[in-house]
Amino acid sequence: RAKAARQRVETAPRTRSMAATSRPKLLAGRKVLLLADFQFEDLELMYPKMRLEEEGAEVSVMGAHPAGIKYTGKYGYPVKSDLCVDNMSTTDAVASYDALLIPGGFAPDYMRRNQAMLDLTVAMADAGRVVASICHGPWMLCSARRTDGSPLAKGIRATCFSACKDDLINAGATYVDEPAVVDGPFITARTPADLTPFLHAIIDEMAK
Repeated sequence: RAKAARQRVETAPRTRSMAATSRPKLLAGRKVLLLADFQFEDLELMYPKMRLEEEGAEVSVMGAHPAGIKYTGKYGYPVKSDLCVDNMSTTDAVASYDALLIPGGFAPDYMRRNQAMLDLTVAMADAGRVVASICHGPWMLCSARRTDGSPLAKGIRATCFSACKDDLINAGATYVDEPAVVDGPFITARTPADLTPFLHAIIDEMAK
């Protein structure tokens, strides 16, 4: 009897592990570009990265510095870049990736000064790829402009961290105070507290 009980205990974890690995992957075969720079909001980069990978997506971290650099978040969490934005054309990005993800923190203030990142954001949006940004991330939608000079934010419904609200409105967006907002290819969210609905929206849109 004792031996049988031990066998049940030993096999139970294995059964749970097999159940977890056999779970359907909603984003199998999908690829995501995740922008990064120094002082990103730790949760807003790491949670989406891991959550999308859980669903089978391939997530590549892209920065403005040489590939392999280690970026640190506001609270010290490190992430190593896989790609440098200067080494990938917008045409290749659009052809190879299904979504662009922009976390918040102070990092977007660096990103919006980088023309290659702005051009990438425009190209992905205009190609109908998912462009998801959270917290200060929607600053990129204000600074990234199409060839006619209009910001990506112009004419869309969007949300962001409260301190960026005026920037979003001045760029021509309709600001809404909601956890996550989907308008065409754009998905926006306010703060780390909204990461769950933000990721639900991203996964739902990418799985279509």
